[in-house]
Amino acid sequence: MATSSLSSLGLGSDGALSYDTIDQLRTVDEKAQLDPIDKKITTNTTKQTDLTSLTSLVTTLETSTNSLASEMTYLKRSTTVSNSAVSITAQSGTDVQDFSLHVTTLAKQDVYQSKTYTSQTATFASADDTLTLEINGKSYDFNVTATTTLSELKDMINDKAGDKVTASILNVGGTEPYRLVIKSDTTGKDNAITLSSTGTTSADLGFSTAANHLQEATDASFTYNGVAISRATNTFDDLIKGVSVTLNETQETGKNTTVSITQDSSELKKTVESLVSSYNSLMSQLTELTKYDIDTKTAGTFQGVSQITALSREVRKQVLSVDSEGRSLADYGLELNTDGQLEFDSSVFDKKLKEDPAELQEYFRGSTTYKTTQYIGTPVASDALNIATDEFKINGTSVTFSTSAGATAAENLTALQTAINKAGISGIEATLGSNNNIYLKSTIQGLDIEITGDKTKLASLGLQPTTAYAQSETKEGVFTSFNTLLNSYTNSKDGILSLYKTSLTTEKKSLTTEREKTVTNLDKKYDLMAKRFVEYDRIINQLQTSFDSLSLMIKQSYTSQN
Repeated sequence: MATSSLSSLGLGSDGALSYDTIDQLRTVDEKAQLDPIDKKITTNTTKQTDLTSLTSLVTTLETSTNSLASEMTYLKRSTTVSNSAVSITAQSGTDVQDFSLHVTTLAKQDVYQSKTYTSQTATFASADDTLTLEINGKSYDFNVTATTTLSELKDMINDKAGDKVTASILNVGGTEPYRLVIKSDTTGKDNAITLSSTGTTSADLGFSTAANHLQEATDASFTYNGVAISRATNTFDDLIKGVSVTLNETQETGKNTTVSITQDSSELKKTVESLVSSYNSLMSQLTELTKYDIDTKTAGTFQGVSQITALSREVRKQVLSVDSEGRSLADYGLELNTDGQLEFDSSVFDKKLKEDPAELQEYFRGSTTYKTTQYIGTPVASDALNIATDEFKINGTSVTFSTSAGATAAENLTALQTAINKAGISGIEATLGSNNNIYLKSTIQGLDIEITGDKTKLASLGLQPTTAYAQSETKEGVFTSFNTLLNSYTNSKDGILSLYKTSLTTEKKSLTTEREKTVTNLDKKYDLMAKRFVEYDRIINQLQTSFDSLSLMIKQSYTSQN
């Protein structure tokens, strides 16, 4: 700190006005002004670090509640097949069901082989000829000569009919090891191959010999719950919606394959177990961060912070909640022990899931039900009615009919009802009202009833252009509400923890700025003090010199007088 002209500070004051004195004074000021700010900055940094860790734990728990609130978690399916004759896969959302299969025959490709030849370049035709291959309604002609080789014929077939059949030459061993093999690319009786020729080529190749027709194209035949069914392939997904079936082998009479498609509870249980672990980790951390030790008088990082104490209280309240039907998580194997830790009794959970999986899903994630959508018309007019195309539509489908002159309102109403019900409007049923009016109702949940057309014609039917919207009732599941709660804390835009993090960041910036200003002010104060000390030291030095001179003069005067 001492430089140039300030380096002699303290010489004149005999050390009283030294830099040691300035440093001591500054230390006192820093302790009074900077230490409180530094303490706040340290506390703020600790809070931000602990808040990041806490937010991560909340987010982990939210992952579990989000999964338990998601419909996809409950739509996963597992399959059990009693033997190897059939393989089954089921998509998510497939109806839970049991059924039996019996495989009678497998779908097969058509396969022909030629007689044997000494080489792949051997010739087979005795003269110019045309070999014809027919499959699935298509015919392919191959012109051959006496010099056409087996290999050339193979290439001709693959080039021309390669999208339907495959020709290859196999080495089967022996003195004449080569055979031409032709097989259909796909299974099923519609893919049967017919080989013929205008001359003797087909016979020369051996295709006319029954033994060389190695395998006939056939459909797969099987029974589904006793009903006989056939398919062109051994793998198909059009028997049951969402289910893929592969037939692997035929079965003896009386032997069946039992298939069971059930809800896949393994992932669901893993999610519940993950929730338990996440909950316990979060609550242990919250307890540590909000505690106050009365003996040591020490507090956790967030002791007294309303945002954090509210989180602890609301999360615990959610686990202990009871719904309008008196159900709680304890009924499904999730219960707090005496230490406040959440425990999972999988046997209770498994029992509930087996008894009524739909009820468990409804409690966990909630449900949406729809009231029957209805539209009640006013009395229908009497006399002749003639409703043409587009003059009256329900959900986009035209309803047309006509009645004769003099028809009564009741007769017109009956004709209207019949016309609506025969129009093929999905999910809509018309019945007769008690006042010569039509009553429309939906038979499909969530279906709206939209009436459009000519206003005048509609009025004669007791109708008007309008839409009757489906009314829904939503019941929130325990984990849906739990997930909503956690999201209100973690949402990056306006979540409680996110806003608290922002406030801590703002506070730290303010404290850092305040500290910088305080340091600057202290620098200015003690730079000025140092300069004043130099001046004071110079004055003291001058006074001391003057005093020393005066003292010497007095001593000299006194000595001369004596």
